[in-house]
Amino acid sequence: MQIPDYRDEPFEWYREMRNKAPVVKDGNSVFLFRYDDCKEVLGNFRVFSSQFRDFMDKEVAAQLNMMAAPSILILDPPKHTKMRNLVNRAFTPRRIQSYEGEIRKISEGLLDQQKNTVFDLVSSLSYPLPVLVISRILGVPEENMTRFKEWSDKLAMNLGRMGVDMALQKEMSDYFGKLIEERKHSLGDDLISLLIESEVDGERLTKQEITGFSILLLAAGNETTTNLIGNSILTLSEYPGTFQLLKEKPYLIQSTVEESLRYRSPVQSTRRVAKENYSIGGVEIGRGDFVSVFLGSANRDEEIFSEPEKFIPDRKENRHIAFGEGVHFCLGAPLARLEAKVALETVTARYGNLRVIKPSPDDRLDSDIMYGYRKLMVQKEN
Repeated sequence: MQIPDYRDEPFEWYREMRNKAPVVKDGNSVFLFRYDDCKEVLGNFRVFSSQFRDFMDKEVAAQLNMMAAPSILILDPPKHTKMRNLVNRAFTPRRIQSYEGEIRKISEGLLDQQKNTVFDLVSSLSYPLPVLVISRILGVPEENMTRFKEWSDKLAMNLGRMGVDMALQKEMSDYFGKLIEERKHSLGDDLISLLIESEVDGERLTKQEITGFSILLLAAGNETTTNLIGNSILTLSEYPGTFQLLKEKPYLIQSTVEESLRYRSPVQSTRRVAKENYSIGGVEIGRGDFVSVFLGSANRDEEIFSEPEKFIPDRKENRHIAFGEGVHFCLGAPLARLEAKVALETVTARYGNLRVIKPSPDDRLDSDIMYGYRKLMVQKEN
């Protein structure tokens, strides 16, 4: 099956596939485009596994296992459940909400530095904000921000793919492994310290498991949020009057974030591997087949959403699956939502309007998994 170039908008292709070929099998790859089918696969971990290492080249999997334990992203229950219960303590609603003041302070400080009428939203706000937040939550030095960004960019490009960058894995594992050892002798109020101390039913996370989770948080908590903020501002600019609407009615910002997640999902697709034979939409899926779930298509399914191709800030029924579904529903979703909400509140309160100068297709991320821009030039209007 021919997948469009990452620089092309995929939404017309999604609509065509939903109408003409909602389930496609090509060799040992299966592609799903309808909401119900996507949700079915994501919710059925017993058949559709996240443990890709079981299907990797044995030598590659062995090398990877030596460096870092699998993150919860590529584990199935019961191991996934135990690890998630441990790290859940770091993501309670109360703890996430406690970050709001810090996030607002960072957002305002970043925009204070922007004196030009025209500036790049990504380098000025949507990229540094989540990196600084994640750095402070993990308890790592902010001077490593550039290093983290390079790592997260590379990780984002590999999300959902079977390839493994051994040098990258080793560099990150060595860094966090050293940090964890240092923190064991000097615990603080940061996330790594909390993970070191966490215990459920007498079990604690191992050093490798904490490393794996830290790497996951760096990738998922950085690139995804960067894209969510950028995609939100881009969409507001495309719909005249919506920026002013949020300025006058800031209580709509939360629903606007949800609509942005649906309309331009930061993660357009994810993958599972079938552990047994299964049938969807009359198409037979065999054991070992890799299933691509197109979240970006599911979130525009005409059978689920009214006027799916239209951006509606106060949309009432919004059952999007931008953060996944089932046991692997994104653990960091509340933090991403909070960062995007605060960023939009800060921007709309500060400017009369923020207009995006039409980006070039070459400014799009080089990824068929992630949807976002590496550069978004905006113009302040009073």
